Amino acid sequence: MSWFSILPTAIACLLLLFVPGTLLILAMGLRNPAFLAVAPILTVSVVSVSAIVAPYLGVGWSILPVAAATFLLAVALVVVRRIPALHQPVLPWRAALTWTNRMPLLAGVGFGIGALSIAIQLRTAFGRPDNISQTFDNVFHLNAVRYVLDTGNASSMTLTAMTNGDNPPYFYPAAWHGLASLLIQLTGAPLPAAVNVLNLCIAAGVWTLGCMFLVWTLVGSNPYAVGAAGVLAAGFGSFPILLLDFGVLYPNFLSVSMLPAALACVSLFFGNRQLRNVGPVARYLLAPIAALGVAIAHPNGVMSLFALSIPILIAAWVCLAVERRRTGRSVKLTLVAGLGLLATLGVMAVLWKIIRPPAVAAFWLPVQTQGQALGEILTNSAMQRPVAWAVSALVVIGLVNVIRRPATAWFAGSFVVIAALFVVVSAGPAGRLRDLLTGVWYNDSYRLAALLPVVGVPLAALGAGWLVQILQERLISRLGHRVSPMGRPAVLHSVGPIILFVVVGILQAPPMVTAVLSAQANYSTTPDSPLVSSDEMAIIQELDDFVPSDATVAVNPWTGGAMAFAIADRNTTSKHTLTTYTKAIELLNDKFREAATDPAVCSAARAGNVRYVLDFGTREVHGGNHGFQGLQIPDATPGFKLLAQHGEAKLFQVTACQ
Repeated sequence: MSWFSILPTAIACLLLLFVPGTLLILAMGLRNPAFLAVAPILTVSVVSVSAIVAPYLGVGWSILPVAAATFLLAVALVVVRRIPALHQPVLPWRAALTWTNRMPLLAGVGFGIGALSIAIQLRTAFGRPDNISQTFDNVFHLNAVRYVLDTGNASSMTLTAMTNGDNPPYFYPAAWHGLASLLIQLTGAPLPAAVNVLNLCIAAGVWTLGCMFLVWTLVGSNPYAVGAAGVLAAGFGSFPILLLDFGVLYPNFLSVSMLPAALACVSLFFGNRQLRNVGPVARYLLAPIAALGVAIAHPNGVMSLFALSIPILIAAWVCLAVERRRTGRSVKLTLVAGLGLLATLGVMAVLWKIIRPPAVAAFWLPVQTQGQALGEILTNSAMQRPVAWAVSALVVIGLVNVIRRPATAWFAGSFVVIAALFVVVSAGPAGRLRDLLTGVWYNDSYRLAALLPVVGVPLAALGAGWLVQILQERLISRLGHRVSPMGRPAVLHSVGPIILFVVVGILQAPPMVTAVLSAQANYSTTPDSPLVSSDEMAIIQELDDFVPSDATVAVNPWTGGAMAFAIADRNTTSKHTLTTYTKAIELLNDKFREAATDPAVCSAARAGNVRYVLDFGTREVHGGNHGFQGLQIPDATPGFKLLAQHGEAKLFQVTACQ
């Protein structure tokens, strides 16, 4: 499979991510193309809520419930907008925000450079379009997508039925799995290829546009900063590529990708002055809808949004208090707003205690000293990535600029919040305080490292925008008299910044090589791959020739056998390493190879229609030993017929229970 052959899948993926949300944007009366950055978040909200509601209506999972929900919500938004008190005239897109003649060109070029850079990085990391991540969590995520396709149910309330045995399911964020399953339904693409295409489109499209939109809300229509944000979205080793390497953490990756645009919506909610002529419907609904999508993508995403938003709340109250004091108006509203602020912070504190994984899952320990953590923040080299000197210099310049401007000073607060949390999780002493502050992210340094670019990219973009503007002014003052009035704007105001964007893109590339190579190692299928080796993959790809579609295959998920469910669409006795087994499956895991002599084993096999065994040896993804002796079938074991073998990977048919 070539990357060129999956281009139609990529186009379909972009349409899936952007079309539903764009319809809702239009229904809100927003016409400026800048709001396209918010469209994917609205799409994720609609997809994830539709997936939860559809089973209660007896509707199977497909694009139809998503289309119906989008249509109904769009109609509702149009109706609400027509309420006289909420009416906002629809303005031409150029009038919706302050717009300069250079913005479309520079923003487009910046987005193009950044999106293309990310696409190249991930294409290099993935290798082939149908390669899989050879990591622990990928067993669950790919099998969950197959489970959604097979059951016709993508609800976050029931997804864990796949792994919970006879126990009732519990909530698990399934927005990413719902999107992946829809893409497969729409295109017919192989599951691994669809997953890689989805992640590439999220990183290159959703993340990049979100960063640009957030910068827009900070500095308005500054084409230099907005364009630079697109370029710099590809320049941080800790996101987006980190969460596609470590873990692998696909739901968390989706959630973080949406954070920049979601934070911009929160800023709009609290009266961002850069966004003009945005009606009350859009102003007060975008943030809640965005937060819903971020939350169902992954709960720690919405907690990250809360943490990032605290400075916005405080800044909004301070601005209100200062304005009313300056104009000599009553302090009653200020006091009421202050009480509201305290109440909101109190609610956040309660949610902070509730919305978190079980303590047993937050087992990650500190990995470095506080000095090292601070150094990684300052040099944008979190989790031992190479130092990014050029990007780091721009971040410092941008930080100085946001602090100097009262309207953007809150963003410096957001930077401090995320930086402090990273220091605590990666270098703070393990204990109750660390658990309280960072247990939301499993006490995992990687997850918090991925949040640093959410604040780092905008700061670097503001620094780059400031530098470009300074250089522009000096060039104009020195060369302006040599350029004709007709040529001056085109050459000095457009071509110059584009050249600088290209330079920034080149300078930020070398530190990314290590991140790309690290991910590439985890997506390579080799004889020694930790999850599914090349021999094991060959057996899985041959299952169509030997195993009927209605049969179940006994597998040890720790050795990669469970991937037969995702890749070959054959039911397996286990679909994740952390599975709760029924008594019958436990018996097979322990004693299946004794089927010829133990009648109870065959009874358990017949109950689950288990007629085949994948024996991938004893090498596990994390190098442990979790038993499953019953699925280790020696040659010539009575009651088992060898059907296929590649190296040490074997497929057996169970003849003892026929």
